[in-house]
Amino acid sequence: MIDFLSNPDWIKPQIDCLLFLQNIRITEPEFIDKFFLSITIFGEFLIPTIICSIIYWCIDFRAGIYLFSLESFNVFFAHLFKMIACVYRPWILDDKIHPSALAVPYAKGYSFPSGHSAMSSSVFGGLAFLLRKNKFICFSLILLILTVGFSRLWLGVHTPQDVVCGLLIGLILIFAVNVIINWAEKNPNRYLYLLGIFDLAAILALIYIYFFNNYRIDYIDGQLLVNPIKLKYLTVIVYSYILGLTNGCYLCRRFFPYEPKETSLKLRIIRGIIGTTIVIWMLRSVLEQIFLNTIHLRIAIPEMFIMGFVITLIYPIIFKKFNF
Repeated sequence: MIDFLSNPDWIKPQIDCLLFLQNIRITEPEFIDKFFLSITIFGEFLIPTIICSIIYWCIDFRAGIYLFSLESFNVFFAHLFKMIACVYRPWILDDKIHPSALAVPYAKGYSFPSGHSAMSSSVFGGLAFLLRKNKFICFSLILLILTVGFSRLWLGVHTPQDVVCGLLIGLILIFAVNVIINWAEKNPNRYLYLLGIFDLAAILALIYIYFFNNYRIDYIDGQLLVNPIKLKYLTVIVYSYILGLTNGCYLCRRFFPYEPKETSLKLRIIRGIIGTTIVIWMLRSVLEQIFLNTIHLRIAIPEMFIMGFVITLIYPIIFKKFNF
């Protein structure tokens, strides 16, 4: 656990920033909170995965690999840092912080870094990097990323340090992953090396998170502030998902490559509609069960891996075989 991240001298100006926004928020109508809560979904799994999938299946295979790699590497680092730092949410650090009641049910676990900021900056920042010649689209995507980050401050569920570090994770990965994918593209066999390195890193990180990290066990009025055992399982679940994505993605590039533009626009649209429907059904059904605690976490682990594998390998094999 990194104590300086929650040191009172370090955290005070950030709490002051949140209190400033909070004083504005409590005087504004609730629909503004609802607006910013709706903006945060661009930093969750569903929308970034849909966008990555459509590009991967229907527009540009290599660009899709790059974006899926960004999503996976982002989740790897963001969740690893969360479980190492173990920084509590702002309202635990200072009881003067009263987050939006609409956002609290979706703001469980540790705070640093902001996963929403990291996800939006990596995936949408990567998309902006790919489309950098189109200034309007690039500017719009950057504005979206900044708005997602600001929404976490407005709702009172993250401190500025959480958001800034989340944005930095995405920014660094945009360029680092581009170098990695360019290296792998020179020889498709390199994707197998890359896959082995990523799998090994994920397994080692999970071993550390699950067995060797010392987690705080703090109570207020007899209530456990954060349940590290549950967070361990949730980390395994999200790692299972990105392992499914990367294993499927890199195996598909090595053994089942395809070029979307070789298929007619009509068939690519059909492919995208069917695939998007599958993604929405799979992700929403499992994630809702996890949030509502209606699914055993051990069952969710293989389900999330299979889900990622279906998106990046099984579905491409199917539409290649049946030519749609």
